[in-house]
Amino acid sequence: MYKTTLLFSRYYSHRLYFLLSALAMAVGGLIYILLRPSEHVFFGWISPAGFENWLDSARSLTHPLRQLFPDWFVFSLPNGLWAFAYALMITHIWSGSKSGLKYFWLVSVPVLVLGFEVLQYPGIIRGTFCMTDMLTGMAGLTLGISIGFIKTKNNNYYEKAIK
Repeated sequence: MYKTTLLFSRYYSHRLYFLLSALAMAVGGLIYILLRPSEHVFFGWISPAGFENWLDSARSLTHPLRQLFPDWFVFSLPNGLWAFAYALMITHIWSGSKSGLKYFWLVSVPVLVLGFEVLQYPGIIRGTFCMTDMLTGMAGLTLGISIGFIKTKNNNYYEKAIK
């Protein structure tokens, strides 16, 4: 019983949240960097940073893999993974807080994730509006917030059980 309770303690949940968020960010980043076509806006910093040779080699190795994945995986899943990571961390950081600032940060999650996509539609932000991006972003938001609130409730329950 003690080991189970310890597993759900706040200390371990911090690590779990961080690990899940970092993993989602890393997978989304790798998909973006290795499988998507190079876009000047994102890849413009690669050459001055000295990563151009490494990136070109890595992209040439993963290019055949691109054909194995559907377009939504390559072009929209990174958005959903980043939305998941952001929603999970913000929910975790502010869960249980009584500060009014909490609501600013919680509202920032859908505003940032979905706002960029919405602003692409009229051309206010450079990019292409895509309904699949909206759907993966909403799925990431929903999953991240849901896990954050469910896990938080478990943390509070188990912490009270220890005392």
